[in-house]
Amino acid sequence: MATLFAEQDQERLYQRLRAVTAGDLTSDKIARLVEGDLSVVDELPSTARHGVAALLKPGAARGVGGLEKLVGPALDIVPVAYLDLARMAADAVGRIVDDGRTAVGTGTMVSSRLLLTNHHVTPDPEAAAKQIAQFGYELRLDGVPKVPCEFRLDPVAFFWTSPVDELDATLVAIGTKASGESEIGAFGMSSLTAAQDKHAEGDFVTIIQHPDGDYKQVALRENRVIGRGKSGATLHYQGDTLPGSSGSPVFNDQFELVALHHAGGCRNETHLENGTAISEDSNEGIRISRIVAALRDQLDRLPDMYRKLLAETLDPASSGPRMPGVESAASGAPGGAGVVVTGSADVSVPLRISFGATPTTAAAVAVAATPVATGLGTAVGGGTIERNQPPDQNYQNRRGYDASFLGIDVPMPALSKAQAKQAAVPKGAGKKAGPALPYFHFSVVQNGERKMPFFTAVNIDGKRAKSINRETGEVEASEVWFCDPRIGDDAQLSQAIFQAQRPRLFDRGHLVRRLDPAWGSAETALRAADDTFHFTNCSLQISAFNQRAALWAGIENYVLDNAKAERKKVSVFSGPVFRTDDPEYRGVQVPMDFWKVLVRVDGGRLRATAFVAAQGDLVRKGLASLEAIESFGDLGRVSVFNTNVTTVAKQTGLDFGDLHQFDTRRTESVGGVELASLDDVEW
Repeated sequence: MATLFAEQDQERLYQRLRAVTAGDLTSDKIARLVEGDLSVVDELPSTARHGVAALLKPGAARGVGGLEKLVGPALDIVPVAYLDLARMAADAVGRIVDDGRTAVGTGTMVSSRLLLTNHHVTPDPEAAAKQIAQFGYELRLDGVPKVPCEFRLDPVAFFWTSPVDELDATLVAIGTKASGESEIGAFGMSSLTAAQDKHAEGDFVTIIQHPDGDYKQVALRENRVIGRGKSGATLHYQGDTLPGSSGSPVFNDQFELVALHHAGGCRNETHLENGTAISEDSNEGIRISRIVAALRDQLDRLPDMYRKLLAETLDPASSGPRMPGVESAASGAPGGAGVVVTGSADVSVPLRISFGATPTTAAAVAVAATPVATGLGTAVGGGTIERNQPPDQNYQNRRGYDASFLGIDVPMPALSKAQAKQAAVPKGAGKKAGPALPYFHFSVVQNGERKMPFFTAVNIDGKRAKSINRETGEVEASEVWFCDPRIGDDAQLSQAIFQAQRPRLFDRGHLVRRLDPAWGSAETALRAADDTFHFTNCSLQISAFNQRAALWAGIENYVLDNAKAERKKVSVFSGPVFRTDDPEYRGVQVPMDFWKVLVRVDGGRLRATAFVAAQGDLVRKGLASLEAIESFGDLGRVSVFNTNVTTVAKQTGLDFGDLHQFDTRRTESVGGVELASLDDVEW
C-alpha cells in the first residue's frame, strides 16, 4: 500500500497519476511512483510535478529534488490556462429561480440542451415548470451586474430525477428563452463522464456557485478532496459553500466535473470508505460517475426522441468544458409528449470502443485547449499542432513503446536470429538493450540493410490526443525529415533518395503517422509529432499511394477517430514486407506491401485486427514507365486486405507471440479478404 500518497486505493491512485502526468510516464514508472519512488518526477514538466505533489501526504516530498519546491504555498501556482478553463466552465453555470424570482439553487449545462442540478432544488416536473435558469447572473469587471439571459425549464421535453437520499440529482431540459440577447448555445457546457481518473484524495477542487442566491462566485484553492463516502456514491471535500450553492458543479484542476455539490457536512454519509468519520466541516457532493451510471441504466429504456438528448450528454467529445456555440444533432427540441424518469441505479457500465460503428469525424472530436507555443512547434486553438520542428536532441528522455499501455501486456514483435543480425543497434547500447529505438510514445526496430524499419510500435491515447492542422496548405515536400544520430546514416534513408525526382515517383511515407503519438501534455505531444519525422520512421511509398489507398488511410483515420471519440487506448504495430526480389530504386529495394496490426482491449479481452496494403502494382508499372507517373493514369490501384496476425507473421518473419489468439479473424484461415469498404472489416 502506498505510504507517501493520501489516496490509499492503489488502482485509483495509478489512474489519477497517469492523468495528472498527462501520459508523460510509462506504466512501469507510474507503478514505481505509486510504490513511493518519487525520483521519476524529475523528468516531468512543472505542471505535472504540481499534480503529483497535490496528491502527496504533507511532508512526503522532503528531500526529493525539484518536487519539494512544489509543496506548501507553491501548490497555489496553476497554469494560466486554468483561468481560461474556469471562464469556460463558469459560463455554463446558472442560477435557478422560482416563478417569484427567488433563488433556489445552482445548475450547470451538461449538453447543448440539458441542465444538471439537485433533486432538492428541482424535485419534480411541476416544480421545474415554474423555474427559470439565469445565465450570466454575475458582476462585470467594473462591479456592475451583467444583464442575465433567462431560460424556462422544460420538463415536458426531458426530466430525470433521483431522490435526496440516493443521488439527489435532477436532469432537465432547457426550454424557451424568457429574456436576454443570447441563445443557450452561447454558454457552452461541461461534460459528464464516468472516468475513474478524475480525482484522488488530496486533489484540489473548484466549486462554481451562486452562494445564498448571490452573483456567481468561485471557491478556489482551499478546497481539497478528503475522501469518498463508504457507499461510493459521494465525494467529500473542504471548501466554502452556502445555501444556494446546492446543485453547483465541483471540478478538478482540469475542470472535469467530479461531483454535484448537494450539502454541507455529512448528509448522506457519516463515514469515508476507509472507515474514518466525516467531519461536519466538510462538504458532500454526489460523484458524477454514479450519476452517469444511473443515466446509462435508463438510456435504453427511453423512447428514441428522448434517448438522443440523453445520449449526447453521456457521449461527450471531451471530458472538460466545451466552448460556447457547439451544437449537436440532438440539440433540437423533441416533439411529442414528455418523459419523466425517476430513481437511480448503482451500476458499473464500462465504455467500449466500437470499431464496427460508423467512424467519428475528426471535426466531431474537438479538443478544448488553450493556445500553447514552444520552441518545438506550435499548438493552436483546439489543441492543434501546426508544423514539425527539429526533434528534441536529448535522446535519453525517450521512453518509447509501452508494452503494458493497454493494461494487458502486449510486447513488441520479436526478430528472428537472421533479422537480428540485420538490425541497426543504437550506438553505445549493450547487447541486453536490444535494437529498439525509443521515441515519444513509439519505438522503431530498424533493418539496417534495407534502411527501413522491420516494424514500428506506437501507443495511441484517444483521451489525451491532440490534432494537427491540415488546413495550412501543408504538402509533402515542405516537411523536414531528420536522421537519427543513434544509428549510422548508412542504416537509414536520407533526403538524397527523394530529392530531384522528375517526375516524383516516391514520397517519404510515415509508418507511425504524425497524429498517432501526439498525445499527453502539450510539450510531449509536440515532441512526439516531431519524432515521427525521423528517417527511421520512413518508407519508400509511391506518390500515388496516398491517392489510391483510400481504404488504408481510412483505416488509420478510423482507428484514431474512434479512439479519440471513445477516449480509449490502442496500440499499433506496422511495417513493410521485405522480399529478396523487391525492385530497386536509387540503390534501395522498394517494399511491395505494408502491414498493420491494431490491438485494443474490448470487454476486458485483447482484440487484434490485421491488414495488408499492396503497392506492388503501382511500383512495378511506375518503375517500368516513368511517363505514366505524370498522370497516374494507368498505374492500377492499391489493394487492401483484412488479414490476420498469423499471415502477417508468415510474410514478415516476425514473432508476435500469442497475439494470434486474440485475432478478430479466424487464425485457421491464412490469407486475407480484399476490402471494398470499411464495412467489410472483421473488427
